[in-house]
Amino acid sequence: MTVEMPYEASAAAVPEPAPEVTPDAPDADPAVMGLLLFSVGGTVLGISLLGYVSAAAQGGSVMPIILAATGLGVLIVTLWAAMLGQTFVAAVFGAFTGFWWSYALLVLGLTHNWFGIPATQISHTVAQFLFAWAIVILCLAVVSTRVPSVYTAILTSALIAVCLLIASTLDGSTALTRAAGVFTLGYSALGFYAFLAQGMASVGGSLLPLGTPVAELTKRRAP
Repeated sequence: MTVEMPYEASAAAVPEPAPEVTPDAPDADPAVMGLLLFSVGGTVLGISLLGYVSAAAQGGSVMPIILAATGLGVLIVTLWAAMLGQTFVAAVFGAFTGFWWSYALLVLGLTHNWFGIPATQISHTVAQFLFAWAIVILCLAVVSTRVPSVYTAILTSALIAVCLLIASTLDGSTALTRAAGVFTLGYSALGFYAFLAQGMASVGGSLLPLGTPVAELTKRRAP
C-alpha cells in the first residue's frame, strides 16, 4: 500500500514584493538660476538709480555684479535652455545677456572714452541705446502674454523702467531716474518671487501661483 504525502502548503508560490517605485526627478529648469541672477542685477542697478551712490559712481558701482554674476549667469542659462529646447526661455535670457553686457560696455566705454563720442552727444547715445532695448523688451513682453502673468509683469516693469531712463537721460531729471529705480526694484522683486515659486517646485515643493497668462484672461473676458 502506498501512502501519498500531503501537499505541502509551504511549497506554494509566495507573491513577490512589488518593486519600489521612485518618483521621477523634476525636469531641469534653467529659469530657476536665470531668475535669481537676473534679479540680483536689477536690485543693484535699482539701488544705484535711487541715489544710494553718487551719479559719478553709479555706472562703476554696479559693474562687478552685472559683469561677473548677472551677465555671465544669464549667458549660461541661455545655453542651458537652448540645449533643452526651451526656445522662449533661451530667447529671454539671451536677450538680457546682450542687454547687461552691452550696458556694461557702454558705461565703461563712455567713462574711459573708448568710443570717442563727443560730450555733447553722450545723452543722445545713451537714449539711443535704451530706445533700442526698449523695443526688444516690448517684443518679449508681447510674447510673454501666453505664459504665466508674473513674467509679463516682470517684462512690463522693465520696459517702464527703460522708458523712464530714456526720459531722464534726455531731460536730466533726477526724479525720473529715481522712478526708474523704483520700477527696476519692482521687476527684481517679481523676479525673486518667480525664483522662489519655481525653485520650490524644482525640489519637490508646491508651486506658488504665477498668475494666469494674459492671453487666457483676455479670452475669458471676450464676449
